Amino acid sequence: PFGCNLLVHDIVDKSNFCREQGASQVSLEAVLEQSNIISLHVPLTKQTHQMVNASFLQKMKSTGFLINTSRGQVVDQEALKKGLIQGDIGGAALDVFVKEPPDDKDFLSLPNLMVTPHIGGNALEGVEAMGRAAIQHLILFFENSLKNKI
Repeated sequence: PFGCNLLVHDIVDKSNFCREQGASQVSLEAVLEQSNIISLHVPLTKQTHQMVNASFLQKMKSTGFLINTSRGQVVDQEALKKGLIQGDIGGAALDVFVKEPPDDKDFLSLPNLMVTPHIGGNALEGVEAMGRAAIQHLILFFENSLKNKI
């Protein structure tokens, strides 16, 4: 899908799901070294707090692009700012920050940083889609045909 190779890293074995979706589950190091775009989808836990730090950024491709729509504290914002300025990575897109709203004007004005408000789920289409998905999952659950039980 998407006309590219999809690499996935997860602490849980998702290899079967990945195969079904046309993706490959690989190590975090492989994701960092091989990916042009890295999109973070993680909860904020002790393990994920500032998981994107200077070391993480230095392992990425210098042309790589980081997207964070999960939680602001997953990214060490100072390390990201430094990495963007030094050219460790090509760019980043954020809609979550350690402090919201963010107030570091120098960081926000970097030419290789895209910033959006964290409101995508509030759009009418998003709310409707979540409602339809919830109803569909309930139906599948009661029919005992839900594939990805959580």
